[in-house]
This record gives sequence, structure tokens and C-alpha cells, in this order.
Amino acid sequence: MKDIESIDDVKFLVDHFYAKVQVDDLLGPIFNSRLEGRWEQHHKRLYRFWDTILLCKPDYYGKPVEMHFDMNIGGEHFTRWLEIWTETVKNNFEGTIAERALLRGKTMAMAFLDKIEKHRQNSWKSKEINRKACINRGKN
Repeated sequence: MKDIESIDDVKFLVDHFYAKVQVDDLLGPIFNSRLEGRWEQHHKRLYRFWDTILLCKPDYYGKPVEMHFDMNIGGEHFTRWLEIWTETVKNNFEGTIAERALLRGKTMAMAFLDKIEKHRQNSWKSKEINRKACINRGKN
């Protein structure tokens, strides 16, 4: 096996990974409903994202975590995502960049979950503060 060396390798990785995600019992329904008719656009964005992360080519600019804030996903989804990612990388590549892909996948899954959970907590607190303010306003 070879290492991840080019944008073509990144495309191969992304395409094979998401082919598995699309048919996965846990992740498939979530991704398919969210990306229906837009898989190609999603892949193109992720080619740039992983090209930037793995091959250090500054081609992606964005805030990927924020796109996931309104999704009904939790720890079990990120665990499964990471299982499929790890399997896809290990079955197709080996070397320094492949190891980086494994490490970055793991740290990204943990960071996404952490930020999504914090966002939800802050949203809940904000709603509770607004609710109490409205109740108190009605007492005056």
C-alpha cells in the first residue's frame, strides 16, 4: 500500500469513506437526508478540506463544525464515523500522511462532538434566560 500523496489520493479516500457512510445503518439516514441531491457538492468541499489538513495545501476556508450544530447527532454517531474513517484509511493507505489522517480524524471527531455539545448547552442556557426574562417581565 502507498501513502496519501496527492489530491487524487484524497479524493479516493473521501469517495470511499462516504460510500460506506451512505449505506451505514446509523450514519446513512442522517447524511442522506441532509445531503440529498448535494453529495457531489459535499465531496468537493471535503476534497479541499482534507487536502488542506493532510497535504498542507491552503485550499479550504470555513467553519465546518458550525454546519453540524443543528443536526441531531451525538457521541455514538462520531464513534461510528471514526470507525468507518479508520477502516477506510487503514484498508487503503499506509505511511506518514495516512497516520496523520487517522490522528486528525480522531481529534476532529472529538472536537466536533465537544463543540456541538457546548453549543447545545449554551443554546439551552440562552433559551432558559430568555424564558425567565419573559416571565419576570410579565410580573411587572
